[in-house]
Amino acid sequence: QATVEFALILPVLLVGAVVLVHLGLTIRLQLAAEHAARAGARAAAVEPERAQVVASRAVSRVDDDLRLESVTVTGEFVEVRVVGSSPPLAFLPGVGGRTLRASLVMRREDGVP
Repeated sequence: QATVEFALILPVLLVGAVVLVHLGLTIRLQLAAEHAARAGARAAAVEPERAQVVASRAVSRVDDDLRLESVTVTGEFVEVRVVGSSPPLAFLPGVGGRTLRASLVMRREDGVP
């Protein structure tokens, strides 16, 4: 009887474990996106005349799954937006495949008032 119960509950436990691992990977990617936005904004704040290039380079150093969506330099502020997507789980429709975004605004550090 215990073997039958274990055989019935095992698939549920395995799916739960896979979903938990996937959730952890998605959270890691979101944290990486926030870190990449911070790194890109810092690089762009120091060199706003080359903001697109330095922010893109900074984002690509953080994680290959992320890309620079936009860099906006307005007045004394620089805004960097980063986007990435978590991979979908093939056997569970609706789980995964989410677009993750992060943005950060930072004051320019090149001495512009």
